[in-house]
Amino acid sequence: ALRNRRGGVLIRRLRRGALDLLSRRTPLKIAAGLLGLLPRRGLPAPGGTRMRRLAGLLPEVSRPPRWRAFYPTPGESRGQVGLFTGCISSIAGQGALSAAIRVLNRLGRDVIVPADQACCGALHLHGGEPHAARALAGQNRKAFGHRPVEAIVSIASGCGGHLREHAGLSAPVLDISAYLGELAWPEEVGLKPLPRRVAVHDPCSLRNLLGTADAVYRLLGEIPGIELIPLPGNSLCCGAGGTNLLTQPQMADALLAPKLDSLRECRPDIVLTSNTGCALHFAAGIRNAGLDIEVLHPVQLLERQIEI
Repeated sequence: ALRNRRGGVLIRRLRRGALDLLSRRTPLKIAAGLLGLLPRRGLPAPGGTRMRRLAGLLPEVSRPPRWRAFYPTPGESRGQVGLFTGCISSIAGQGALSAAIRVLNRLGRDVIVPADQACCGALHLHGGEPHAARALAGQNRKAFGHRPVEAIVSIASGCGGHLREHAGLSAPVLDISAYLGELAWPEEVGLKPLPRRVAVHDPCSLRNLLGTADAVYRLLGEIPGIELIPLPGNSLCCGAGGTNLLTQPQMADALLAPKLDSLRECRPDIVLTSNTGCALHFAAGIRNAGLDIEVLHPVQLLERQIEI
C-alpha cells in the first residue's frame, strides 16, 4: 500500500511538472524544439512512452518563435484585435499564427500579441490542476484586460473554447475563421481560384464549445473552384481531445483510425482542422499511413489564396 501511495505521489508530481512546463513559455519552446528534432535526426527521444509519443507528434522547430507585441496593418486601420498564441500552439501552430497575423493585417486590422499572456489552462484543468488553471486565467485577464481590442481571436478551438468558458476576458473570444467571416473585406482583396479537393475536419471544441464550425465552410466556400467537403464522421472525436493524445494513446489512435479510412476513400489534396492537437494527431497519422495529404489550418489556406 505504501509503495502504491508513493507511486501515486510520484505520478502526480511528474504530471504537475509537465503542466508547469507548459506554463513557462521559454523552457517549453526549447524542450519542444529538441523533442521535435530528435526523431527526424534518427535519435531516440528521452524518457518513457509518453515522451517518445510527444516527440513523434511535434514538428521540427528550427528556432523558437519571437512574436512582436504589435503588428500594424500596412494600410488604414479598421480596428484592433488581440491574438491568443497559447502554449502548444505557439510551437506547433507557428504557421497558423503567422498566417492569422498576415490575413488580419491585409483586412485592415492591427494585431496585438501580449507578451505576458499565458497558457489557456485547459490542459491543467483536464489534468486535475484547477488551481493552476484559475491562476493562468487570471494572468490572461491581466494580459488582455487593458488592451483596446474588439475581439480576442484564437487559432486553436480548444483554447478558444476554454477561454470563453473559464477566463472571463474583457473582449469576445472568437475562433479566427468566425471572426474573419464577420468582417467587411476591402474591395481590393480577392481570392485566387483553387481547383483542389479540400476535406474539413470539425474539432469537437469548435462544434460543441464555440459552436462556429459552419464558419469555416462559409469562409472558404468563397474560394473559386474549391471542392470543399466535410470529412465523413465529423460528429465523432478524432482522439486528440484534452490530454488523451498522450495519456490514452491506444484510444486516441483507435478514434483516429476511421478518420484515416475516410481520407483514403475521399482522397483530398488537403485536410483542414481548426485545433492544434487535432492537427498534430492527423499529421502523425497521415505520415505513418503513408498518405500524401497536406494538413493545414483554415487560415493558412485562406492566406495562400488571398490576392490584392
